[in-house]
Amino acid sequence: MKIRLKTKCNEISSRILSIIVGVAMLCAAPTIAADGNVLPSTYEDAVTSPALDEGMKAYVRDYQMSRAKSLVKAGFEVEMMRHREVIVVIIPTNRLFNFGSAEISPKGERRLREVVPYLGDNGFYRVVVAGYTDNTGSPAYCLRRSGEQAVAIADRLRQLTGSSDIVEFGMGNESPLLPNNTVDNRAINRRIEILLVPGNGLMEQAGSQ
Repeated sequence: MKIRLKTKCNEISSRILSIIVGVAMLCAAPTIAADGNVLPSTYEDAVTSPALDEGMKAYVRDYQMSRAKSLVKAGFEVEMMRHREVIVVIIPTNRLFNFGSAEISPKGERRLREVVPYLGDNGFYRVVVAGYTDNTGSPAYCLRRSGEQAVAIADRLRQLTGSSDIVEFGMGNESPLLPNNTVDNRAINRRIEILLVPGNGLMEQAGSQ
């Protein structure tokens, strides 16, 4: 069983991109979920856990690690970030889409349905969908394609779960898992990450322990 801890280097790269995206969105209207909550407009805000006291931190980290182990047993690639408070489920885009497409394939639909039971009830997690490409094409193209794929996955997860606390980001060719110097490496870098950030439901559960 292998669960990687996301490195600070990767997190810093994501922070830089979120600043760029955030500046571009300063004049955009906020996105309101069906329950009236304002959804985060930047990746950095979206993956930030709520403030926790020490007892709640310990419970959340233990819970998230147990959940991550279950995902690994189910065949998913998993990382942990933010001091083991956030689960990152990594799915190569070739398992979700046909090459160069933003339309979910039949096998992609099956894969999404396999991850849905781990997302919890509406509000238990904030679900963040981040799309990544390799470095093929211009940065603008990569950003657009990753965004289209992230939107497709987030929209389908909303349909499958009924959750309104799902937000998506196209990250372009930022934060490659491996150098983009071989065909196999580029295939690994083309991916969707589904991040499970503690939401109100998990916070309430932690507070009741």
